[in-house]
Amino acid sequence: LATGNGDIFQAEVLLKRKFSDRLRSEIGCLNVKEIVTDSRGRLTLDVLKSLNKGTVNSKNLSEINVNSMNALGIEVVDVRIKQINLPVEVSEAIYNRMRAEREAVARSQRSQGQEKAEKLRAMADYKVSMILAEARKNALILKGEGEAEVAKLFSDNFQKDSSFYLFIRSLHAYENSFKNKNNIILISSDNKFFQYMNQIISN
Repeated sequence: LATGNGDIFQAEVLLKRKFSDRLRSEIGCLNVKEIVTDSRGRLTLDVLKSLNKGTVNSKNLSEINVNSMNALGIEVVDVRIKQINLPVEVSEAIYNRMRAEREAVARSQRSQGQEKAEKLRAMADYKVSMILAEARKNALILKGEGEAEVAKLFSDNFQKDSSFYLFIRSLHAYENSFKNKNNIILISSDNKFFQYMNQIISN
């Protein structure tokens, strides 16, 4: 080992120092958001490469960079970062921003949910109004068909026996006229309205 007489302790000291320097260098290339949100796998891989090669973007891999661990005869096979401590004010700013982003997402989702609910209510109201309109239309059609059938029956009966038809119509007229006892009818007794009643009285 090129560590000064192959001293393992010295190699560990150099490794820790270079690791710290390379880690700081790689972290310095990232902004705070990338450090917090980015996968640590990419960061540790970049640090591993920079330790072994001296730089992540080394073009000539066959050359040994004096800043690399290879210059000491050491190959780093794994790098693990357990924790990254940020200044308190930076951490609070990051967490506040992340909290604000999450709250914004939550508000957006609630707004979208309300909009969707309003659309569903509007669609339901529209369907109900269409069903009611269709029901009213069908009711009017049935009523019209019923009235037409009644009119046809009266017409057929009138053609078969007009006198009986007129008699029935007069009875209905009498019923409607005298239904209310307070009604007063001022017409001549020989009016056609009373022709059937007069016949009954005379008989």
